[in-house]
Amino acid sequence: MSKIYDVAVIGAGPVGMMAAFYASTRGLKPILIDVLDTMGGQCSTLYPEKNIYDIASHSSCTGLELTQKLTEQLNQVEHETALGTSIKSLKRDHEQIWNLITAEEKTIKAKVIIIAIGKGAFEPRKLDVAGEDLKGIFYTVKKLDVFKNKKVLIVGGGDSAMDWCLALKDIASSLTQIHRSDKYRAHGGTINQVKSAADAGELSMKPFYEIQEIKGLNGEVREVTIFDNRTKTQETLPIDNIIISAGFLTNLGEVQNWGLEIVDNKILVNPQAGYATNLANVFAIGDIAHFEGKVELIITGFGEAATAAYYAYKAINGDIKGAAWCAKLPK
Repeated sequence: MSKIYDVAVIGAGPVGMMAAFYASTRGLKPILIDVLDTMGGQCSTLYPEKNIYDIASHSSCTGLELTQKLTEQLNQVEHETALGTSIKSLKRDHEQIWNLITAEEKTIKAKVIIIAIGKGAFEPRKLDVAGEDLKGIFYTVKKLDVFKNKKVLIVGGGDSAMDWCLALKDIASSLTQIHRSDKYRAHGGTINQVKSAADAGELSMKPFYEIQEIKGLNGEVREVTIFDNRTKTQETLPIDNIIISAGFLTNLGEVQNWGLEIVDNKILVNPQAGYATNLANVFAIGDIAHFEGKVELIITGFGEAATAAYYAYKAINGDIKGAAWCAKLPK
């Protein structure tokens, strides 16, 4: 007979890792599943050296440091993992057990499913400008040292662009940030820090500027022509590296075929029922989940993870009060 887990957590990013942790401390048997071969999601694969500021008790920590700490915490409790595993479909059998069918046609059985896949599969949004295929162009930053003593151009006005400005201003030999408007989408405090750094001459901010063309030598970036989209005035900058932070194109892939209620690439959930979806005993948390008043932060995702684990216990045992008293403390 196939092993039956209490909870299958799909997505091993920070929120999924905490869902597995909370489920285990409630006395449940969780398995943590992810298509990637490592845990940590975007934090470890795309932003290992990016500083994160919204984690309680940490003034800041990098994506890699957060992943390492969460791994240490998770390893204190009983759980199993199925990394490098893609779930193709979900089927519920006559015993009300969910069968998670993998891309390899294997089956993982669980009583409850918690979906924590972030924004799904992602690929960087490109600018489609001449020269974008040259070496020296980055869409994410994994090692800050790559930019040491380099002339760097950062494109974008969101959180990542602003964070890279702060992280690289003392590493790069020169740093220029451009954005197509003067409306920045980053956290207000971070924007003010970047503006203060610009006022101090530590970097240059150019609102209303976009890339016209990227030129190179021997296949590597050497200069960039930018233009003011209001006046069409052009300016050419000597540049070694470009970080394009224009967001990511997301794709839910097979998730769209699981029978979930999805609107605008988000799974609709009921926060009054532990972030339940329209499928029985299936919950969704983190960036993939949507409800009125949703705030997309890692720290709020942790709270959703705790609540979903709580309701997972109720779905299995029928007594939510017991979940408060059956906790298995870490070793």
